Amino acid sequence: MSNAKTVNRTGVLIRALIILFMGGVVNSAAVFVSPLAAHYGWTVESIAGVATFMALMQTPGHILSGWMMGKFGGKTTLMVGCVLLGLAFFLSSFVPAGSPWMLYVTFSVLQGLGVGFTYTGGTYCATGWYPDKRGLASGLCMAFNGGAATFLAPLIARLIVVMGIKVTLLVVGVAIIVIGLTAAVGLKAAPVGYIPEGWSGEENAAKMEATQLESLKPNQVFKTRAYWHFFLAMGFFPTMYIICYPRFSVLIQDAGFSLSAATIGVSIYSIANVGGRLLMGALIDKIGYRKVYLICGISSVASSVCLMFANSLPMFYIAYILLGIGFGATNCCHPVAMQETFGSQYAGGVFGVCMLGYMLICTFLSPRISSALVASTGDYTASMIYAIVGCIIAVAMYTTIPLPKRRTLAEVEAEENAK
Repeated sequence: MSNAKTVNRTGVLIRALIILFMGGVVNSAAVFVSPLAAHYGWTVESIAGVATFMALMQTPGHILSGWMMGKFGGKTTLMVGCVLLGLAFFLSSFVPAGSPWMLYVTFSVLQGLGVGFTYTGGTYCATGWYPDKRGLASGLCMAFNGGAATFLAPLIARLIVVMGIKVTLLVVGVAIIVIGLTAAVGLKAAPVGYIPEGWSGEENAAKMEATQLESLKPNQVFKTRAYWHFFLAMGFFPTMYIICYPRFSVLIQDAGFSLSAATIGVSIYSIANVGGRLLMGALIDKIGYRKVYLICGISSVASSVCLMFANSLPMFYIAYILLGIGFGATNCCHPVAMQETFGSQYAGGVFGVCMLGYMLICTFLSPRISSALVASTGDYTASMIYAIVGCIIAVAMYTTIPLPKRRTLAEVEAEENAK
């Protein structure tokens, strides 16, 4: 086992948080796209799928970055991710007025891949150094990434007013590349079997023993039952967010409240999301990721039920808070669950292939089912019931993830030496 005493793991975490914070700019897509469309006079239809296609491209980014981490290490992976993300904005500033379709290449493909690289690379590079506080480290990573838009969106909006959309795209692109590469230079993945100095005690024996098991590669993971638990859970759980969150403003206004009241609700959701990631991340270290997944599921279901029967602003806001905590905190559980189930070395790649469930079920299947239910019934009730059922399925999968058989590092080494 290696203790890697020469590496400052706090420094690695801070560098990763900087990159994850910049990667959170993806949640501010509308701040760029709408002004760019207005600048060129593009129709809504010509760029309607830019954000959706960008989200779709994140899954290939997760998969590729996970593969690169296992082959080339965290530093190279994150440097590539920062360049891709920066180029997405930089090149979008040169898209000609007569070719709005090019935005699908620059803003969608490059940004989707860049976000996938920075999210997976930053999260799994950082949490790999914290087998003793993996939940806390994961919570910090998710809070910085998920909360970035709260700070970046107003700043970017102000820059657009002062400098214009094209110059702002250039500035943001260059800033991401420069800051990202500077942060990535000091990054590296934790060595196999890493145990932090001073980590001991009987209460930590099981976790310490787990660090001395082999890590399964993505192609090995496909053969385990645990993979399909993740596949289904990651596909169904976000359905609650995908269906409910975009409809908060509509439902609040349909209930007779103002647009400003709906806007306040979005801010409340953002605060609950970030706070939930921090609190639930730390809670994982105390009660385990399975119980936290359960708490997230209960919170999400309660959010949907509250929204279905909401007749006052406080009820709507409570629904926002519950969804922010429930959906946001699951992201803290994923890195912990992946590494405890399959090992740390290839966890980024494993996360990527598990995200295929999200891409196929949540991105393709659930929106179509939801739209069909709304069209056939005339309201959102049936769609929300579908979200509740999906959430229950996901929680059942998350809380029963079986641990696959893994050899000890000593057994692996002995087998390699015997060849």
